[in-house]
Amino acid sequence: EPTVPPPSLIGAWTIQSIPAWDRLRRDGILRGDGRRVDRLFKPAYAWLMMQMKERLPAYSGSYPIWFWYSPKPDLRRFGHGSRGERAMRIELDLPRDRVLLLDHESWHCVLNWNYLSLSSDEDDDWDRRVQGQGFDNQNLPSTLDVERRASWERVFDWDALRRSDIWRPVNYIYG
Repeated sequence: EPTVPPPSLIGAWTIQSIPAWDRLRRDGILRGDGRRVDRLFKPAYAWLMMQMKERLPAYSGSYPIWFWYSPKPDLRRFGHGSRGERAMRIELDLPRDRVLLLDHESWHCVLNWNYLSLSSDEDDDWDRRVQGQGFDNQNLPSTLDVERRASWERVFDWDALRRSDIWRPVNYIYG
């Protein structure tokens, strides 16, 4: 299982369209702009960008550019780009202090506005409290919303996820 990399540089891979690759070669930089983010996922990205602001001193405020820290992505697998679009897997050495790593699988709780439980019992308890009061994930009172958002920070806690009976193993890390 991947571990937190030491300071300085980390190796990573990003998958980009050919026009993005051309911009990177021409300008030496890629910037996230959020144009390809589904409108339903915009709140999750806003939460992630807030986390980046709090955790990365040099964060500029732009949308993230996704990359894989572990494992190296296989372009022959489905889901690494738009259907019919050619893409490039680009290997990078990134400054560790400009990178926020998270667990790929549990990130989907944030994307879908779900509580990120670490155990089946915790998950059942959350469901009882939310559904038992007639709420759904899109319509929570502020106290439950604060609790749900706090649970999302677990995407960064690989040790807690590994100990969990829901998330282990933590095999897919991206940032």
